Amino acid sequence: MPPQILHKLTNHVGSVNAGIFDSTGEYIITGGQDKTIRLCNAQSGRLVQEYEGHGWAVQDLAVSSDSARLASCGGDRSVFLWDIETAQVCRKFTQHQQRVDCVAIGGSSASSAVVSGSFDKTVMVWDARSSQRTPMQTLRESRDGVSSVCLVDGNKIVAGSVDGSVRTYDIRAGKLLTDDLGCSVVAVRHLSSGVRGSKDSTPCLLVGCMDGSIQLLEQRTGASMGVFTGHKCAEYRIRCDANTEAIVSGSEDHYVYLWDISKNINGTAGGGFSSRLSGHGGIVNTAVFHPHASTNASKRNSILSTAADEQGSYGSMCHSAYWKSKLDNKYMVEVSMTTSLSHHHLVYETALPKPYRIVHMDEDGDDAEDPDDLVWINRGHEEKAKRKIRLKITVDDQNQVQEVACG
Repeated sequence: MPPQILHKLTNHVGSVNAGIFDSTGEYIITGGQDKTIRLCNAQSGRLVQEYEGHGWAVQDLAVSSDSARLASCGGDRSVFLWDIETAQVCRKFTQHQQRVDCVAIGGSSASSAVVSGSFDKTVMVWDARSSQRTPMQTLRESRDGVSSVCLVDGNKIVAGSVDGSVRTYDIRAGKLLTDDLGCSVVAVRHLSSGVRGSKDSTPCLLVGCMDGSIQLLEQRTGASMGVFTGHKCAEYRIRCDANTEAIVSGSEDHYVYLWDISKNINGTAGGGFSSRLSGHGGIVNTAVFHPHASTNASKRNSILSTAADEQGSYGSMCHSAYWKSKLDNKYMVEVSMTTSLSHHHLVYETALPKPYRIVHMDEDGDDAEDPDDLVWINRGHEEKAKRKIRLKITVDDQNQVQEVACG
């Protein structure tokens, strides 16, 4: 039977940056460039709950093992801990200095550990049960942005970084194990039960890299168990996942790719993909298996994927906002452009219907005008931005802005 799309969820406006199942597999949770989080029924596709609070795009999501708590992070440099049932914010952590790209939550809602990784090169460990606003621990070993984190056994943190390394921290023992892969890491998954073809169900790490490869590593030794290729990952953070039999990944060429692990482990078949799935109209940034894919045969082939089906200029995902300035008949138009490894914040000024002009470009995402921003503009990107970005503004009879859209 050919693959079928069970539901196409269209609740978000713009790119959907993150998607996960809850621990039961009965619900799908997505976060988008529109700053919102949506919870939908996996069987019917019906929207069940909305979570609003982020000031910028939602970058990543994680759910507790009892599906009672949801952690989210985003371009507003914040980590939110939500009560899933009530959609209320339980805690908000705000110590990161740049956008937060990844988050993990340990065990059940009774667990206190929340871990976040940021473009500011740090991993922060938070105590969700404490009223303390500062992290319990800050890990600063990364030489570039932290793209992916996961919690293992409650006391180990695995972090992937754009500096090309995967770092495993044993918090209790105070030890650090570093695997240097030689290319930027954009996704890390821990496979506690190993994969078919590995010896004695050895725990593995699945690592997505920006050289267009997915590497399967033995967790304890870092030894390569296989390299899987065929998809495209060169500019964006493309997330992958695995069950005991297969690997799935998004791709920049708009497909979802699948690999049969048993046919490719240890290089037995050259790492080529087994099949690819179509249906998206943009960069597929996330692909994950159903949480019970390894234990329930009926769910083995159930996959959730999210994509930038609505793409902005520069091959980026955009969202826009507007506000009226203090000057009469002037409007400030704000555009947030986020790729996997960069964040650009542009502000335009317009006296409708005159052309737009850039009045500030925030290259490093720190919301402040500084030399780095000015240098970036002086290198000629200002003219490129003017030429390639298109904003559609809808106004009413009184010349009041009703809507701003990228495209």
